Amino acid sequence: MDNWKDLFRPHILERGLNYYEMSAVESIQWNEKGFSAAVIGSEDYEVGIGIKDGRIYDMRCNCPYAKDGNYCKHMAAVLYAEEEAAHGTKAGDKSLESKQELKEVIEKIPENELRSILEQLAEESESLRNHILLKFSSSVSERQIISLKKEIDGIAYRYSDRGGFVDWRNAGDYISAMEEFLYNNVQTMIDRACYMQAFELANHVFITIGNQDIDDSAGGTTMAANTCYEFWKQILKKCTESDKKRMFQWFEKHQADGTVIDYMEDYISDFLMNEFQDRELLEQKLQMLDEMIDKAKEKTDCGNWYSVQYGYENNILKRLEIMNKLGYSKKEIQKYKEKNRRFSTVRRLEIEEFMEKGEISKAIQVLNESKVLDKEYPGLVAQYSAKLITLYDMTKMNKEYKEELIFQVFSCRQDNLEYANKLKGICEPGEWEIHRENILKGKTGWQIRYPLLEAEGMYERLLNEVAEGGSIFLLDQYEKVLKKKFPEQVRDTYAAYIRKQADVVSDRKRYKELIRYLKKLKSYPDGKEMAVKIANEWKAYYRRPAMMDELRKAGF
Repeated sequence: MDNWKDLFRPHILERGLNYYEMSAVESIQWNEKGFSAAVIGSEDYEVGIGIKDGRIYDMRCNCPYAKDGNYCKHMAAVLYAEEEAAHGTKAGDKSLESKQELKEVIEKIPENELRSILEQLAEESESLRNHILLKFSSSVSERQIISLKKEIDGIAYRYSDRGGFVDWRNAGDYISAMEEFLYNNVQTMIDRACYMQAFELANHVFITIGNQDIDDSAGGTTMAANTCYEFWKQILKKCTESDKKRMFQWFEKHQADGTVIDYMEDYISDFLMNEFQDRELLEQKLQMLDEMIDKAKEKTDCGNWYSVQYGYENNILKRLEIMNKLGYSKKEIQKYKEKNRRFSTVRRLEIEEFMEKGEISKAIQVLNESKVLDKEYPGLVAQYSAKLITLYDMTKMNKEYKEELIFQVFSCRQDNLEYANKLKGICEPGEWEIHRENILKGKTGWQIRYPLLEAEGMYERLLNEVAEGGSIFLLDQYEKVLKKKFPEQVRDTYAAYIRKQADVVSDRKRYKELIRYLKKLKSYPDGKEMAVKIANEWKAYYRRPAMMDELRKAGF
């Protein structure tokens, strides 16, 4: 694991080192696949590191940044901690002698000179000046807040060009500087119980990043937004009830007012919906959900909202969750469900409840009803039909089972042969051939057309349709079976494709692809002679040096 630091972006590594130095890593446990640990912070995260032959082959963390496929600061913190455990030295010990030397010199400086040096440095560095005032002044003044906001604006100015754009070379350092500001200043304010000032600064960082014109190909904006989210959670957990209301009002006001770019608004909506748990605020969330649900009007889809923490969440399910948190009675919740039974979500809950009670006939009744009510949503109808097929089969309702299979195959899009094969298995003599032809001609079976022809042994028709379609990828897919039955026809189809493409391709990558097919011809009867003939025809394209070069490399 010597080179594990190369896996991380520099500012992620720095954040991980900070976590490690704050002793945030706990309970490192080794197993046969590697080791795991917990990282303690505003949230506790579980990290898993997979080790094989002394090398890292997998890393996992349940934080939002890692869920997007990134290597996060929590992983880095755990690796720093394991490195210390393995070697008995802490990260940064290489510079220990240098630090000790500096410490000894500083201790010899007279106090008045030391204060003078510090004052001079603070005058030269806005960030140092702000940090000293924030940490050691008796209170946080409005003047300090203004100065700290200017520091945030200065970071954006420092890393952007004249047009205000942060390019990919500066994007990582820009995000790192913003995160460093949050940890150095917002965290200090929280530690001093200045919660609303901390909230104001975190918001300024969030809004600045949320409006920054930036090359965000590395996902830094998401990482910084997640950090702001964590600080919001800290503040909400510690502040007074009146401050919680002020926070709620801020999130409610800015969830869709254009304060930040659209995908950043998801963080605001997410926090609003998931983090406020006070009764009064939960009641307000019910009203917000009702407004969203009412927009569905007569539709059977109640709508969803996107959560950056949890993905898409159903509006009705979210409302029912909040009703349970507020202590609504079963009778009240049931009454709400009955009132909103037109929504497919409510009926699916109803079906689940009947299934849990073993009331199969009632579940069947609701499924059939839902097929009609949700007819505008083919995906839902297909799900209902699939569930009915399972229930009819389980209860030996043979007539209904066959009718539902016919409905599924001819009314719902087919992605595989499962239901076609089931229908074939219960058909009377001569009946399947009629159904099979209808599947091949119908709209719902277009995705299973070629697999069905292959499964049914209709190879000549399969070859003809593949050839007529002109897709070389389909021919490749079915070459193995078709070559055994019709080697000459498959050979000629490949040859026709090669000749046709030679007229239009114009780059080396495509030349290599065509020569791969040219070599393929050699495995067919008389294919070697045909391949040589085609290669000689290509030599008429002598003004294409790349083509001639690839032909020579292939031995033609």
